[in-house]
Amino acid sequence: MGEQFGNLFRQYPWQILCAISFLFIVGQVVLLYIAKQRGWSMRVRPLRILVFVALFIFSIYAMITGQTF
Repeated sequence: MGEQFGNLFRQYPWQILCAISFLFIVGQVVLLYIAKQRGWSMRVRPLRILVFVALFIFSIYAMITGQTF
């Protein structure tokens, strides 16, 4: 079973990176929204969010152009 996921990542690296970074960004936005609605205090790490936004943009670019970094 582990070999199947390894082959999947070798075949579709940019699609998987795009999906993971997109899910992280959406999750952070949802958490911030819920925290604001309920009055929770939450530590925001903007550098981590910016890194995932950059990974998302680079993965979209790599999928469109077919070039790797």
